[in-house]
Amino acid sequence: MNSKFKFLLIPLVAILALGLFKGTIWSKSKPVQQPEQYVHTVLAAEVAKVTKENTLALTGTVEAKDEAIISAKIPGKVSKVMVENGDFVKAGQPLVLLENTEHKNGLTNALAALKKAEANLHTTKINYERMEQLYHEGAIAQKDFDDVQTALKLAEADAEAASAAVANARESLNSTTVTSPINGFVANRNVTTGQVIAAGTPLMMVEDMSYVYAVVNIEQEQMAHVKPGLPAEVTVDAYGDRKFKGAVSVMNPSVNKAARVFETKIKVDNEEHLLKPGMFVKVLLKTGESKKVPAVPRAALTGKQGMFFVFLVDGEQVKRRQVEIGQLIGQFVEIKSGLAEGQRVVVTNVNKLKDGDKIKITREREG
Repeated sequence: MNSKFKFLLIPLVAILALGLFKGTIWSKSKPVQQPEQYVHTVLAAEVAKVTKENTLALTGTVEAKDEAIISAKIPGKVSKVMVENGDFVKAGQPLVLLENTEHKNGLTNALAALKKAEANLHTTKINYERMEQLYHEGAIAQKDFDDVQTALKLAEADAEAASAAVANARESLNSTTVTSPINGFVANRNVTTGQVIAAGTPLMMVEDMSYVYAVVNIEQEQMAHVKPGLPAEVTVDAYGDRKFKGAVSVMNPSVNKAARVFETKIKVDNEEHLLKPGMFVKVLLKTGESKKVPAVPRAALTGKQGMFFVFLVDGEQVKRRQVEIGQLIGQFVEIKSGLAEGQRVVVTNVNKLKDGDKIKITREREG
């Protein structure tokens, strides 16, 4: 390398080194900009006092006011089925007809036998009255009069037996028409035309649903709060939020020894026949006076592993706060501990928040 090139290289290296040194000093002295914390836009609501009814929540099953298992009193062959499942029938209305020719003939024969027995009794009575007079006149012996008395008793017995046979024959004929003993709806029909049935075979049911019972089991420690006449509200999932009014009607005085519960029946209005036997129901018994309790909107709550939390408004930030909840009251949840009346909680976007997040409240939510 010649001397001229060396002379040029030294100043160039020095300039580059100086530039690097200045760049390093500048980069160290320039502040690093931190990203701004995201601000969540939310709605908030105050912890407020709401009215809480003293209630007891239960589940149960619908039972008809009355139900009758329909069966025939006599065996026979079904000639006609008069009803279908769901039909409304009145007490005394025919449901099933059995073949009755044999029973008609039996009644005819019984009536003929009765007529003959009554005629014989009439003749025997006339003869007895004539012989009685002769006996008192001394015209016939005691034995002859005793024979007439015996004949009268036999004729009377024959007439009574014939009359009973007619009643039985008429009963058998009437039994070929199977009727409903109560007003109600036909259910569980399991008989068809042409079927041969035995006496007592269940053919169908008739259920009176003019009102129904919600049958629930109440634990023994809760029985002190329950008494006949206590008002109740009954709901069924099939009818959404619709409430059926009822009241405690029947309380079993004996505890179920296996489950330690008392069976209790709630009488429920059912004019529209919407509640059907066997339906699963939810029952709310009003067991005492109402009171005011602190509560927050349901939307304010988040849950994890059986624990519940809210996000408490703290200036422009939120604090995650664990709470103990109580009864569900409409769109509110009772707060037993963890919050005080007047504090504010976030009620929107709660699943996107974490402890310490910044928030901007657009407005306060009412109720």
